[in-house]
Amino acid sequence: MTSRAFTSATRSTARRGALIAGATLAVGALAVLTGCSGGGETPAATADPDEEVTLNFAWWGDASRAERYEAAIDLFEEQNPNITIQTGYAGFGDYWTARNTEAASRTLPDVFQMDLAYLAEYGGFGHVLALDDYLGDAIATDGIEPSLVEAGAVDDQIFGLASSSSTLATLYNEPLLEQLGVDVPEGPVTWDEYDEFLAEVSAAGASNDPVVYGSLDYTQYFWLFQIWLGQQGLSLIDGGELGFEQSDLADWWSRSAPLHESGAAMPAERQAQLEGVDALGAGEIASDVSWANFLARFSEGPAAPELSLAIPPYDDEDSTGMFLKPGLMLSIGANSEHPAQAAAFIDFLVNDPEVGAIFGMSRGVPASSTAAAGIEANELDEKILAYQEAVADQLDGQAPPAVQGLGTLEQTFVAISQDVAYGAATPEEAAERWFAEADNALK
Repeated sequence: MTSRAFTSATRSTARRGALIAGATLAVGALAVLTGCSGGGETPAATADPDEEVTLNFAWWGDASRAERYEAAIDLFEEQNPNITIQTGYAGFGDYWTARNTEAASRTLPDVFQMDLAYLAEYGGFGHVLALDDYLGDAIATDGIEPSLVEAGAVDDQIFGLASSSSTLATLYNEPLLEQLGVDVPEGPVTWDEYDEFLAEVSAAGASNDPVVYGSLDYTQYFWLFQIWLGQQGLSLIDGGELGFEQSDLADWWSRSAPLHESGAAMPAERQAQLEGVDALGAGEIASDVSWANFLARFSEGPAAPELSLAIPPYDDEDSTGMFLKPGLMLSIGANSEHPAQAAAFIDFLVNDPEVGAIFGMSRGVPASSTAAAGIEANELDEKILAYQEAVADQLDGQAPPAVQGLGTLEQTFVAISQDVAYGAATPEEAAERWFAEADNALK
């Protein structure tokens, strides 16, 4: 795990000031998205305000997210001088490997980022505390859309609180495309049209240094697959079971080979070499499909690309499969010795307007209207907000329910899709393997 190894350290208040000053937006538009007010100050809850407490906090993400969290923690510690926050973070895969190990030994961090895919697993097996006794008191929720609060429920108890929400988007590096002489698609595109565009980009970028490819192999994206399922009138989970057939997954993965054969997708070998670096942020691909709030992350990459957002491909104008995903949930480890202080810290990260100013739209649209009210949006924030508003009436899909095994479904999907990308498994073989894994995971 790359981090301060859960040791306290002096943080840069100058960096914090730069992050706060760098954020610039109209409060009103955000307040419409997130509802009415909620508490901005850190509540005392039932915690002794004089007790010296140390909390461990962990998250997944890159260096830019770490800087924002560290700046927010500076503020929290200033307001709560008796509480010290020790931090740690890692990439998504390594992050969950570490959390799984800690869950087994009951040594989870006091507060840690939770994902919808792992919520039922951690909540259902008692690894995280139910937040119900804290909601509305220690953790203000009156400024949060109720559906985002309920998204954290497992068996009628809330085990994670979303700090944001986001939707998937296609990102285009328009200046790079102009340099390559490739037009940015106008309006929605079908899947085949998008593949043709990516192949055109790769052909134009073959002589560049570094070589520019159209995109990564998007068939590896678990959440994009769910949108594609929605476009087919299907769903990932239906009544606790898979809502699609093995042949449907094979059809999705069958899009991989043509992407590599045409050169449209970055070779799997090159993608592996870029471990830890976003290919879009490095300027080695001209397009990708990802969460809209990742616009900030990619834009801060080594190539500092200028990116635009558009709705992902779909073939039927009456079915986009798009849905709003609750983002960056926060949970309390069941082994925490200081749950009241942990709840106060969650309230701060979710609701405080200065935290909203620090993060802007980098976490997605803030779940809390009070956090949103602190944002003065910069250009990237405005792009994200404008995109989310533009697609709001096209969200005809649904996020999957928090069922046990959802995290395993995602992990095995990503792992098996690598074999498809490398040509080590046919789509049919890969789909058969995944369904066997899924059958065990959902039992």
